[in-house]
Amino acid sequence: MVINMKQRVWGVQSGHSQEIVTQIVSYLQSHPANYCGQMETLLELIYQSYTEFNSVETPEFKTIVNPLDRTLRALVDTDEEADEYMNIVFELCTAYERQSYIEGLKVGARLMVELMEG
Repeated sequence: MVINMKQRVWGVQSGHSQEIVTQIVSYLQSHPANYCGQMETLLELIYQSYTEFNSVETPEFKTIVNPLDRTLRALVDTDEEADEYMNIVFELCTAYERQSYIEGLKVGARLMVELMEG
């Protein structure tokens, strides 16, 4: 006899993965996301949440950025100019990181879909 219910610490779970996905899709369709005008997609919201809790200014990052910062400050007349250039560098880094993060989530989501279909 095969039982399709598993007792878990957090409750009883029944069904298969496809049923769970169908329930989630149904829920999302009846409860559309409200990004409060800040984001266009859920992936962007996930990225924003990730970056709020994970600082990019690690010691490794500072080791890479500090030489650039010193070089820029030696090339310009004021700290304000150097800060402007560094802000451009940081914006480029942030845009690249955001794009990479979102694409990584898409790959993970596609993997889950393919595993469920296969």
